[in-house]
Amino acid sequence: MNKIKKTKVASLAVMFCAAAGLSGCATMSAEECMVADWYDLGMADARAGRSASHLANRAGACAETGYPADSEAWRAGFTEGLYWFCTLDQGFRFGMEGQRYQQTCPGDIEPDFLEGYELGLSLHQAQARVSSLQSEFDQLSRDLRRLERAEVPDREAITDHRERRDRVQDRLRSEEIELATLRGVAQGRGFVLPRR
Repeated sequence: MNKIKKTKVASLAVMFCAAAGLSGCATMSAEECMVADWYDLGMADARAGRSASHLANRAGACAETGYPADSEAWRAGFTEGLYWFCTLDQGFRFGMEGQRYQQTCPGDIEPDFLEGYELGLSLHQAQARVSSLQSEFDQLSRDLRRLERAEVPDREAITDHRERRDRVQDRLRSEEIELATLRGVAQGRGFVLPRR
């Protein structure tokens, strides 16, 4: 492959990466490209939940350093990696991590993956809401204590903060119940939950 072609391939990969807004747009160094096992890279990319378009990122980076990608080996590894990734348990784990699913699973095995993923993602989002509300409640409690200890307490501000804190506490309790329910559903279905 001549230098102009290599540069063009690398430029296209970089443009594709930027246009797609992909988070997995890491490049490979010349040393990594030189010793790359493209089958293993494909498998690793599938297991990480990346889409098939990630090959363009890797190929572009290696073309820039003068090493060609073995697309066929990468695709074979990627296909095998999908059968490890596209399972109920891996879907649950991926969702719990708050990862974005890129519709990589083949249609025949995608339903199991999605079932786990949707439950895991619901748990992740519920946990995030609980954490956010807990932080808000803690901050309002600190502010309220500060207002109450003031040399000349502002009764209106104290009442306002108390009401806001109570509303946040009500929402927090509701979200904690939702989170506990989702955790119970997950445990009842045999999923392993991380310790809190």
